[in-house]
Amino acid sequence: MNAKLSRQMTLLGLGVLAFYASMLATGRVSLEVLPQFAISAVIFLSSGKIMRQIAARLPDKEEEEQTQRTPPNWELRTQVLNWVAAATVVGIVGLFIVKPSSMSLPELFEFLLHTDFAPEVSMPVAP
Repeated sequence: MNAKLSRQMTLLGLGVLAFYASMLATGRVSLEVLPQFAISAVIFLSSGKIMRQIAARLPDKEEEEQTQRTPPNWELRTQVLNWVAAATVVGIVGLFIVKPSSMSLPELFEFLLHTDFAPEVSMPVAP
């Protein structure tokens, strides 16, 4: 278990409490749903504490898992990043090349949304 995850669950529980309190304060929900809200907030808050206790009991296993990790393949990651960046740049440049000079980008997107690229073709029924 990761100790960071327990902190995140506790913070999530506090966020849930703040969200529910704001919903009640603004009058979006009535007091009838308070038990469900309270139970879910308690579950989030207690799960963080339980995860922290479990992580304290099993430190050896976590250390073994960290030592068995293989180092990342930085060459492959760099190549993937380069190809994604190149495809993004080519796509943006292609968009500006295809776009007519008198049309703005919002007009182009509106035109593309209202264009029917696949018109319906009536197929003859087989005898």
